[in-house]
Amino acid sequence: MLHLSYENQLLLSCTRTEISEDTRAKVKGLLKGSINWDEILASASWHGIGPLLYNSLKSFQKTDSIPVEFMGKVKAAYYDTVARNMCLYAELERILEAFDNGGIEVIILKGAALAQTVYGDIGLRPMSDIDLLVKKQALPDAERILYGAGYFLDERETSGWYQRNRHHHMNYIHQEKSVPVEIHWHIANKIHPSRIRDFDNEMIAEWRRGAMAVKISGRPVRILSPEDCIFHLCLHFLKHRYQNRYQGFGAGFTSRGALIQIHDIYQTIKHFSDQISWHRLRDRAEKYQIANPVFMTLCIVKKIMEENGGTIGKILSGFTSKGGEREVVSIMCRKILIREDSLSVVPPKIIQTQVSHSFQEKARTLLRHLFPDRESMSQRYSIPLSSKRRFLYYMIRPFMLLFRYGRIVFEVPRIKEDAILKRWMSGRGNEQ
Repeated sequence: MLHLSYENQLLLSCTRTEISEDTRAKVKGLLKGSINWDEILASASWHGIGPLLYNSLKSFQKTDSIPVEFMGKVKAAYYDTVARNMCLYAELERILEAFDNGGIEVIILKGAALAQTVYGDIGLRPMSDIDLLVKKQALPDAERILYGAGYFLDERETSGWYQRNRHHHMNYIHQEKSVPVEIHWHIANKIHPSRIRDFDNEMIAEWRRGAMAVKISGRPVRILSPEDCIFHLCLHFLKHRYQNRYQGFGAGFTSRGALIQIHDIYQTIKHFSDQISWHRLRDRAEKYQIANPVFMTLCIVKKIMEENGGTIGKILSGFTSKGGEREVVSIMCRKILIREDSLSVVPPKIIQTQVSHSFQEKARTLLRHLFPDRESMSQRYSIPLSSKRRFLYYMIRPFMLLFRYGRIVFEVPRIKEDAILKRWMSGRGNEQ
């Protein structure tokens, strides 16, 4: 059971497309308390759930004390999402038509696959881009068609470089419309945490073979089967817990966007509950050695969404759990509800010292951070390699770091939790 503030209780209660009578009564009770609406607004923006909040709270607006300014902002988030997604879906239709004419099979992923199908309202699921899955062999033709449609490769290297170096997607953007399109041929690459990168290409091929036909904007399209969609969303959720825009995958845990990703999984399970084969889901998770990360993510979804028993419980009952998983789930659930922008910065190297298992490894990692090699010192402090001044910097560097990060001593519990999560994410992807 999570011990939540009023703000987080309200946030989670309203993170649903439909509110039950029990939840309505709970929300009405929470609205009578003292609530920091600025904190809720900041968290809603952090997690991308402003439209869901508006959808849930609009029926309470006239009878309960919800600030007008707050409702105006979440209402704006909803209608901004509607407008943005209408543009993205119009562009998606144009791209799919061009791919159809070029004979390229496409599967729609993530937001574009979910907003109309499982959410039923494109205003409830913000989308930043369009994600498409194609066969790797079709990438040259896909790129040629995108160039013809006004897109260009928004990457540092050539498309061939990304394919040769074990990446999993490429980013394209329209020259005038600023519409990003990600073309995927896999779901993970070599820089992702170990637990979610060791996948056989056969799994992706089976996803393509099992894709289902649906209609989006009245057009027949293909999306992943319910089971494969759950797999993808679970792995996507874990990947983004360690994806930092500035530090790549070397940074610590991040909660940014976690609640909308959790809701994607919850809503997909709820929407397709009558179509999902639970035995097939578990058997395939074991076959492709993703049972552990899928199990862990579903435990987190169940705990965050406060589902007692229910559909997720049916899925989990067939997985084999391990003793250490409960601690990881508890830590991650707590950290999901904390925004890093409200915390002091902890250098990734400090977290890495705790990830190391032995005292000797921890000491070596810490010493390397305190006293880098002379090339690193030269670059860091803009001094020539031959300069004797570097000895001065070696002497004062520990004091400079102490002054800069002295408050870290108060962050020891948080650092230990980050280390536990990072150690788990760095585990082998085929651990069951």
